[in-house]
Amino acid sequence: MAITIDDIAKEANVSIATVSRVINGSKTVSPELRNRVMEAVNRNHFRPNTFARALTTNKSNIIGIIVTDISNPVISSLVKGIHQVCQERGFTVMICESGGNKDNEKALLYRMEEQHSTGVLLAGVDIDQESVRTMLNLSYPVVLVTQEANDGKHAVTTVIHDNVSAIADAVRFLYANGHRRIAFIGGPERDYSNGSKRLEGFRQAAEELSLEIPDSYILHGNFTYESGADCMRRLYEENTELPTAVMACSDLMAIGAISCAGRLGLRVPDDLSIMGVDDSDLARYFSPALTTVRIPYFDEGKTAANVLFDLVESGMKTTGSITHIPHKVIRRFTVKDIR
Repeated sequence: MAITIDDIAKEANVSIATVSRVINGSKTVSPELRNRVMEAVNRNHFRPNTFARALTTNKSNIIGIIVTDISNPVISSLVKGIHQVCQERGFTVMICESGGNKDNEKALLYRMEEQHSTGVLLAGVDIDQESVRTMLNLSYPVVLVTQEANDGKHAVTTVIHDNVSAIADAVRFLYANGHRRIAFIGGPERDYSNGSKRLEGFRQAAEELSLEIPDSYILHGNFTYESGADCMRRLYEENTELPTAVMACSDLMAIGAISCAGRLGLRVPDDLSIMGVDDSDLARYFSPALTTVRIPYFDEGKTAANVLFDLVESGMKTTGSITHIPHKVIRRFTVKDIR
């Protein structure tokens, strides 16, 4: 005979409601009661009937994650952090790729609703006002991670690193190492989220340090290795006076730029310093190891998942809060001190 939640409650000498709260990862249960319930669950190899749960609560134990590109090492690290928290709470993760297409993202949000998802996290997705309206009308809570919504109101709960100050700190680091001619390889020109915020940080630091940045020193890629290489080629071809340093707003673009610089006969860091952002595994294992700004994406993913579960437990769809994750400049071997 199949073990039921009622059997677990009797064996643990608690109410059915307490068992339900433990199974659903609620923080309102004391450690003593939680341990007692989990011991009964493990002894009996009890597995909740997720289909029945979906019928009675109109929610499954599924947490959805919508990303632009799962192969991006930054997104992979983020998803690992989210997955760890969800696994600890007994939830299954459903990962969907949108390819950066807004229609796909909207369709995936509605599909998650059809699947009775408990909540959804959106990572690396460019969010506009229409997207915000869609999210606020869903039956489940949504948390944005790694980017803010372009609605001017911060209506959707968000977990993010401070892109403006991360890049500004990187430029200050280059300046402290004697660099005055600094170029910038950023994200797409019309990208509101990370790309535009990182460009804002670059311009902010340049103004603060009285750096004169010609328009030809600012190029736009799309966060990929290939676009970093292409921007480096254009920088070389379009400028008679080359910069002494390049600030690329992703590790992938920085590594692409380094590879292209080598093909152009430029040695990094002897002839040209190049710095990235993210501190992905590639930054550590590439040769020369990349000087970069560390964004702890794994921790950012864990924080975002916990924020989502807080919303679920409170019964709220959003708080409009923004949680910031700290960053740190990491010096390796691609920036030369030219003082």
